[in-house]
Amino acid sequence: MLDEGCREMSKKMTRNPYYGKNSKNRNLTVRIITKIVSFLAGIIYRPVYHNIHYIPLKESYMLFSNHHSILDPVLIHLGMPDFIYWVAKEELFKNPILKFFLNKLEVISLNRDEVDLTAMRQIINHLKSGNNVGLFPQGKRVDKDKYEKVMPQAGVASICTRYKTTILPCYCSGPYKAFRKNHFYFGAPFCLNPKFDNSNKSEKNQELVIEIIRQCYQIIGLSYFPEK
Repeated sequence: MLDEGCREMSKKMTRNPYYGKNSKNRNLTVRIITKIVSFLAGIIYRPVYHNIHYIPLKESYMLFSNHHSILDPVLIHLGMPDFIYWVAKEELFKNPILKFFLNKLEVISLNRDEVDLTAMRQIINHLKSGNNVGLFPQGKRVDKDKYEKVMPQAGVASICTRYKTTILPCYCSGPYKAFRKNHFYFGAPFCLNPKFDNSNKSEKNQELVIEIIRQCYQIIGLSYFPEK
């Protein structure tokens, strides 16, 4: 199903006019990083972006995607029209060199083991300011043949419902292969129903975030029913 769906959607692929251009008004370090990474990625990973007409251009949004590789946010980011403020696990910030670049790129550090109010406030502030935020609901890299075994994390659903956030689903077709085309698919943007009927708040948020990641996999025809 996956290969067949990818072949069908590849017929609709559009040349991405935004590739590597969303750092235009950023600081010098970010512009240099983007130029270098765009050049290398274009040669090595040759990213192809499908359905870019779905990307909202006049409103802020949260981009949600499945997660195969540490390259996912890099390659997705290069194809976006606007800068994405990514959310990443706080463990990445323990490496001083990596921390330097993550801070320059204004990546949001997230503690996955507890409710991280600092990260939540940063996400909310970005959305209120009209910025875009990207994250991976399943919270870690997931093997392609085990994607239904990983439950997405519920916390962010409350932000989406409270602030009526536009959600942009994305699917990465990793694992990536060097010197071959690697594909990224966008789905139609949507909003969660804040009146979803469930009196238990935590259960409600869990069901809603499951729906978010389900929409990501549905882009290429994969069902998603996580093991609870």
